[in-house]
Amino acid sequence: MKKLMIFIFLIVAISLFTQNVDIQVLIPANNTITYNLFYPAYFNPEEPEQQPLLFKIQINSSVGNAYYLRCIMEYKDCSPAGATLTPLEGFQHPITITNSEIIVEEGSSSLFFSVSNCTFDDFLDDIEDQIKETGRMPDGTYLFTIQAYETGSSSPCDQDFIVVNIISPFSISLITPGNPIGLGPAKISDNYPNFVWFSNLTDYTIKIYELEDEFSTAEEIEQLEPFFEEQNPSTSFLYPTYAPDFLYNKIYAWQVFAEIQNPIATEQYKSIIYLFMLSSEEEGINNQMLINFLSQLNIEGVNDIIALIEGGFSVDKLIWGAREITMEELNDILKKISEGELKVKNLTVE
Repeated sequence: MKKLMIFIFLIVAISLFTQNVDIQVLIPANNTITYNLFYPAYFNPEEPEQQPLLFKIQINSSVGNAYYLRCIMEYKDCSPAGATLTPLEGFQHPITITNSEIIVEEGSSSLFFSVSNCTFDDFLDDIEDQIKETGRMPDGTYLFTIQAYETGSSSPCDQDFIVVNIISPFSISLITPGNPIGLGPAKISDNYPNFVWFSNLTDYTIKIYELEDEFSTAEEIEQLEPFFEEQNPSTSFLYPTYAPDFLYNKIYAWQVFAEIQNPIATEQYKSIIYLFMLSSEEEGINNQMLINFLSQLNIEGVNDIIALIEGGFSVDKLIWGAREITMEELNDILKKISEGELKVKNLTVE
């Protein structure tokens, strides 16, 4: 009796999930894509032909054209935007459509659908002030849900989704080791230094250059063949033992690159160049490194501390928690902060 009950349950379960209309997202892969730069023109319902390819959807139907689609876009606390797509006559399934056939004005039509109940224009009006501040679509997660309904039904028979994440890029700010070109090289004593920077991007490339005594501009340095180059997923990079050795009293430059994504092309971001040299002389607290570090902290009073250091005050001790730390220990702390493992709550000066 138990076997018979299980067999009947399986038959019922399968029949409940039989779909007469099938929706499948072809692009983006894994239904999710992230952009660093996204301009309103990429999302303009008044000129859909100017939109880049954001997503591509395949639709199959076993009920001919006896269905309709509903696209709903949700973003934070804004009212959902969307459109209803009703099939036209004279085409066979499966078909493939893109965002430029969905994000359109009221009353538009394409090769396959007439479009109604469009509210994408209203959504752009809601975020107009945010767009004016930056000239770009605001950061956050935009969730597109595509639902299929059989004609006369109020319950979707299938659905799929696309997630578009927009994360505007922070500039790549180098922290340690080194100084900007105008300040000359910082002395370091570690043969395998930890390179630390701040940014919110991913997939970085770090390049290190070995310099002759004469050098002048960042452009000239960038034309050199890198002494060492490697990709790195995070904002810190421990110089590896398999890399070429640094020579004492030789000047080196380093720079970090990353790619930023928009729907049309990939652009390259890069940091400024820092200089350092390996020295047997122990250098004390590096004021420039402290300024670089402090500049990234969004806490009260940090600008006053930076002004004191830039005004000529020297830093005698660094206290972390209840104990004095060295520059080497500060480097470790910087690494953890840049990777999100630590967060600074406050700073004090005595």
